[in-house]
Amino acid sequence: MNSTFHDLVRQSSLFQEVNPAVFEQVLACSVERSVEEGGYYFMQGDPATHAYVLAQGRVKMVQITPSGQQITLRMMTPGQTYGGIAMLNPHAGYPATALAVENSTALAWDTETLRGLAEQEPRLSLNIMQLMHGYITELQTRQQALVSAKVEQRIARILLKLAAQSGKEVEEGVLIDMPLTRQDVAEMSGTTLFTVSRTLNEWERSSLLKIGRERVVICNPHGLVRIADDLVE
Repeated sequence: MNSTFHDLVRQSSLFQEVNPAVFEQVLACSVERSVEEGGYYFMQGDPATHAYVLAQGRVKMVQITPSGQQITLRMMTPGQTYGGIAMLNPHAGYPATALAVENSTALAWDTETLRGLAEQEPRLSLNIMQLMHGYITELQTRQQALVSAKVEQRIARILLKLAAQSGKEVEEGVLIDMPLTRQDVAEMSGTTLFTVSRTLNEWERSSLLKIGRERVVICNPHGLVRIADDLVE
């Protein structure tokens, strides 16, 4: 395992502050798995056999509702954990699909191995509980926004969150450094593709954003924050 992967795993929410001796076992039993753009690490409903830490690339977590509608839950960047349900209730299956939106590599651990390590290291169990708590809090925040926030606020907050997660400074401003479609933004902000397209076009005309194919640059972060906080008169 190269040093970059080692550091990402060490700092991940799943393995942070784990006892050094146990962490060496974690590294020894990891399996490297690469998936090409458009491929899947797992599908919604599959038995939850592995948990993952993303090492390279980008992975989109999507969920299909009973009516067949697709919802983008979150975009994963290197160092983040997904599939953690494997430690809690593997037979319930993965609640979402993990789609590689660019060529990606992750480190994986099987359910039995993780549970065995958790028996040695309570911190590992605490980490997975905190990870699940974070997901629950995220969903609650999204639900509150759907009820109380204007659609422009929701779109602005999603863009700012993605920029905080994987922003890269470029000449024009802050590039959201991941493949990002308008449909992704619509699904994450709980609105329609038409509304997102209209809003982004308006913001581009106002020099808030610069938009390309699956590319968004925030040219005026302060202006976008004002929209997110509903401070625009």
